[in-house]
Amino acid sequence: MAFVSMEVYDVIIVGGGPAGLKCAEVLGHAGKHVLLLEKNNCFGQKLCAGGLTMKDMEVLPLPGEFIEHRITKASIHSKLQKAETIISDPFLFTINRKELGIYQAGLLKDLSVDVKMNSHVTEIRQNKVILKDGREYEFKFLVGAEGYSSVVRKHLKLEVKKRLIGFQYTIPMPEVDPVLEIFLDPGNFYTWYAWIFPHRNSIAVGCCCDPKRVNHRKIIRNFQNWLIRKNIDVGNAKLESCPISYDFKGLQFGNIFLTGEAAGLASGFTGEGIYQALVSGQEVAKMILDTQYTSHALDQMHKYNRVLHRVMLLFRIFGPFRGLLFEFFLFLMNRKWFRNRINARFL
Repeated sequence: MAFVSMEVYDVIIVGGGPAGLKCAEVLGHAGKHVLLLEKNNCFGQKLCAGGLTMKDMEVLPLPGEFIEHRITKASIHSKLQKAETIISDPFLFTINRKELGIYQAGLLKDLSVDVKMNSHVTEIRQNKVILKDGREYEFKFLVGAEGYSSVVRKHLKLEVKKRLIGFQYTIPMPEVDPVLEIFLDPGNFYTWYAWIFPHRNSIAVGCCCDPKRVNHRKIIRNFQNWLIRKNIDVGNAKLESCPISYDFKGLQFGNIFLTGEAAGLASGFTGEGIYQALVSGQEVAKMILDTQYTSHALDQMHKYNRVLHRVMLLFRIFGPFRGLLFEFFLFLMNRKWFRNRINARFL
């Protein structure tokens, strides 16, 4: 016989990623009775390059023991050139997603937040959620924070039409040079690019594409050939992939909210999503606490996403000539005045 529980919560949050955990933290500090449901047995089970920018650190200051590398140097490569950015203060902090989840979950200790792992929501009816094992919980507000395959978003009948697919190898390395590398190679990656993120004892090497515009199998073949040409030996590392939604349709739908990738807030150009997740989780909590709340942080986040979207459109418009655009961009990046402007906006 199925087990049924009809506990009532002020807010139920579905998903224990950065958005859900941040939302729970803000609501818990306000004294709300919150239930956070995570379908996995641990936090942070998501393919990710694992980088936090200064924008992320402003929303979620992370203690030093959780930071793998403080990046002060980035290299951008095109077919013909290389541009380097070196600044005195770190602009990127590489982290392990599972350790980030552990840290965020630790912030919920002693708050009025019940965290239930291995709790897979399969259905939403009126003001209650139903789990795979038959448990039921009632809510006053519901927050969808469970990423691309959001059951809350599906309940709202919001299809995901704009998405990327990310591909990545995590390659063990005994010694890692703490440099972020970006490779603009339109012959292989079209509008997008490849990356190398340094971690504690490994590097994350990956790329992404929009499967509606480029055949993802072709991107995988190109990626494999590119790795060979770059003399990057993946060894026994496994190629992992995940979809990324950038199909934003809104945050609030009555007493139901969406955050992070469930809301389609990831960047369609870079695939970046932690910053958007943290901000939306924090601001949705404030919207629940105060119906008159106006979020300037969300305005800034949307502005940032629009800038990245315009860059993506520019690269797309140039079509077969985007290689020339990339070369011109790196030519400018090797000019101090332009590099400083880019650093100020993105780093």
